Amino acid sequence: MSKKVGIIGLGSVGWATVHSLSPKYEYCGYDIADSYDFSAILSSDIVFICVQTPLSQENRLDSSAVDDVLSQLDEAGYKNCIVVKSTLSVGFMTKAAEMHPKLRLVYMPEFLRERSSFTWCMEPDRIVVSGNDTDMEEALSYFTWVPESVPRLKMSWRSAEIGKLAHNAYIATKVSFTNEVEALSLMHDADPYDVMHLVWTDRRVNCPEHLTPYLGGYSGKCVPKDTTELMNCGGKHILLEAVETVNNSLRQKPNQTSRTEIITIIPTHSRPEYLQKAIASVANQRKQPSKVYIVYDDGDSSYHEIERIASEFSSSLFISVLKNSHTKNLSGAINTALEQAEKEFPDTKNTFVSNLDDDDWWDISYLQNVSKYADETKADWIISGLIRHDERNPNGYHQPVPQTLKADMFYISNPNIQGSNLFVRLSKMLEIGGFDENLMSTTDRDVGIRLCKANTSYAVLNNHLVHHNAVDDHPRLSVPGCVKKINGMRAFYHKYSPNMTEEEKDAFKQRASKLFTVDIEESA
Repeated sequence: MSKKVGIIGLGSVGWATVHSLSPKYEYCGYDIADSYDFSAILSSDIVFICVQTPLSQENRLDSSAVDDVLSQLDEAGYKNCIVVKSTLSVGFMTKAAEMHPKLRLVYMPEFLRERSSFTWCMEPDRIVVSGNDTDMEEALSYFTWVPESVPRLKMSWRSAEIGKLAHNAYIATKVSFTNEVEALSLMHDADPYDVMHLVWTDRRVNCPEHLTPYLGGYSGKCVPKDTTELMNCGGKHILLEAVETVNNSLRQKPNQTSRTEIITIIPTHSRPEYLQKAIASVANQRKQPSKVYIVYDDGDSSYHEIERIASEFSSSLFISVLKNSHTKNLSGAINTALEQAEKEFPDTKNTFVSNLDDDDWWDISYLQNVSKYADETKADWIISGLIRHDERNPNGYHQPVPQTLKADMFYISNPNIQGSNLFVRLSKMLEIGGFDENLMSTTDRDVGIRLCKANTSYAVLNNHLVHHNAVDDHPRLSVPGCVKKINGMRAFYHKYSPNMTEEEKDAFKQRASKLFTVDIEESA
């Protein structure tokens, strides 16, 4: 990770770009939404611009957001390569180069399937790049992880601009053609599936994508606007006008939204000032949970403050405040919420649990991205990155995201999977029996071990979206000498030591003594 990439515009394309590049390079992101630091971008070795370019009132792509970013980078004197991945109006790159002659500009349009953006970004069909030779090679050097069999298509800015639009217009053409054939088939009592199956199995076609009947017209963020841009960039376009006419004549079917539900569990105890920030981060999510459970212990003196905070956010979130009916610890609080969730969300296979410690908080894209990736991969468990905030790094730093998981990875230490970045299918949490209420600490590691042993499927999302508060300004289990930490680590060791090798046992004891002053003795 000797180089650092900057990503500007943290939407579908931006976060997919992060997902594909962050395992190889350090990254920083910036978006006009939320509290991102633009100055961090200026220290990056390359910048990828992924901002939105919607249709304007004149039915042309509005690339002003790209131009604004280029102006900011120019004014800041940015010297490194700038790669534009946003879809552009025809001729934009030439004008941008004239306006910003000192900038090193490359156009690398993205070809993602909207509902599978993360996986498609990791497995591209081709890489299109345009600019001068030196800058194109610099941009391509960040994609050496893509197999050599994937074509690298070098071309002029204008060819890349039109090519990106032509690609989506071709998709639109296939969809309208399919709808025309569907209507014709039904008119003559033929089966549209049989008819189109005959078409897509030809070696010159060989793909059912966009040629499947009964799916309705084309829609989404990209295909309609890109087709419109191509139609309006000059000249007469008989075919594209017909394509659009067919699409406009169709009764659009409702979007096929996921049936997945999300619940959020926030255990809390006597620190409402942190709880306020945690719930605010949930309320600000681009995709909000179906239900939030705040769980407190009986006798918590902050109960009235908890109720007040819940009431404050009740207009934007469905919140239930629950009293812990299990063991008076973190595990008991979470299990109380899991028990209630099973009653309210009986379709447990299509419900995901997201935990949030009351002193942590989420990036606004957390639930949107992890739930989307769960839909893409069909995984039971989504693992994403933690941003740790401590005394030495109050602004936070990215902790490594584990690329593979096995139960024994949790024996000695935690591979950066904690309560606040635990996103698991409810059915799987119930199958493993929830959290272990006999453990006063190391509960996250215990859950990780049991999920691995339960053969759950997991997927790794290389987005750092969870802020973990490790600043010692409030009581923490990680403080050396903490009784709960001592008892929890001892209980954890005696639970799992029969499965550990002698080397793992020694490593566990040494780490417990060094970091937490905990002495571990073998059971009699």
